[in-house]
Amino acid sequence: MTSAPLMPEGVWKSLSEIAAIKGVSKVAVKKRVDRYEREGLVTTRRQGRERLVDLAAYDKAVGVAGDAYREQAAETVKAERSEPPSAMRDAQTEKAQWEARRSALDVNERLGNLVPVKSVELAMIKAGEAIVRSLGQLATFAPDLMAAAKDGEPAMRRKLREIEHQLRRKAGEALTLIASEGRADEDNGATEFDLGDND
Repeated sequence: MTSAPLMPEGVWKSLSEIAAIKGVSKVAVKKRVDRYEREGLVTTRRQGRERLVDLAAYDKAVGVAGDAYREQAAETVKAERSEPPSAMRDAQTEKAQWEARRSALDVNERLGNLVPVKSVELAMIKAGEAIVRSLGQLATFAPDLMAAAKDGEPAMRRKLREIEHQLRRKAGEALTLIASEGRADEDNGATEFDLGDND
């Protein structure tokens, strides 16, 4: 498996800041962010009362191919040039961080390192169900445990270890089957998910 390239730190903006950059209302941005967060396309952070969003991830989710800072640059040109040089440096640094983050997101998506949260949730549910089914077989071992209990504690411990290994093997077999079904779904064009190497 290819190791993921390092992800640069994102450019985190408040909903109000994104609305100002995009020239839309804060309500419109909030609705999009809420939807993208539910779909697992963006994550948010809290800073005091403000809710922050990674601007590059937001733009990727929106499908914006252009540079979000070009939109802001048009507004900057209109404004008076009274900003101190440090503010320009900060804006250039922020722009470089945004571009690096956006590029890293694109690379990771092409490498298959980014998958929708819904796909991961589905894989986890299937894996959990397989494990629970294996554990549900504990009651079938009651006669064996009763017989081992008659032979004392060492025999009981051996029997419990034997049962543990059987349950682990059955759960592993079920997970391997789920992984192969997932690979077959991927080959048929379904959403990709990976339960890890089973070799």
